[in-house]
Amino acid sequence: MLFNNILNLFYPKLCGACSSIIINCADELCLNCEIHLVYESVPNTTKIMKALRGRLEIENGVFFIDFTKKEGVQQVLHSIKYQNQKKLAIYLAEEFTKKLGATFFETIDVIIPVPLHPKKFKIRGFNQADLIATGISNCFKIPVDTSTLQRKQFTESQTKKNRIERWENVQNAFEVKDKTTLHKKHILLLDDVFTTGATLEACIKTLQKEVDCKCSILTLARA
Repeated sequence: MLFNNILNLFYPKLCGACSSIIINCADELCLNCEIHLVYESVPNTTKIMKALRGRLEIENGVFFIDFTKKEGVQQVLHSIKYQNQKKLAIYLAEEFTKKLGATFFETIDVIIPVPLHPKKFKIRGFNQADLIATGISNCFKIPVDTSTLQRKQFTESQTKKNRIERWENVQNAFEVKDKTTLHKKHILLLDDVFTTGATLEACIKTLQKEVDCKCSILTLARA
């Protein structure tokens, strides 16, 4: 404890949303951002469903923080993805999972994080969607599958692409390795952010083409 306090004195821990110094080094967000981004956020169960209507069939679609309504969301996602704040991703997933409640997860058989291409995984060192899966699994002990759905194509970043370009970029990017593993299962697909839904749509269409399964979506944020 003393060592951690001394370390925090010279290398203070910063809030993953606003970069202010956190007094308690066990926390991931400062108190203001904790209240603003976690305690005041309400799971949205309609907008993803509405966005994907007519494009594919899913059972449920949920996100927790809306870019347009909450300051600091982009910084949180940047902290997780590019500043190696793994504990922040797991913490947010755990807190939001508790807010969503056990009922949502009752019929979920398996969690599948949207996979990274091995090349991108090697560059980043981790998959942020895996961390979200860990947080959910910590709460409800649902198994996580990171091997059945795989990304077979190394794709460009989606960030600066429009809706059509995003879809074209990922439409043939995924494959299913073992069709029997997911037969008749209800799969929860995870990602950090829902923008146009192109990546999640490509994942689900690949799964439903190869396997008799149901799919739902959960993301930390929606842009």
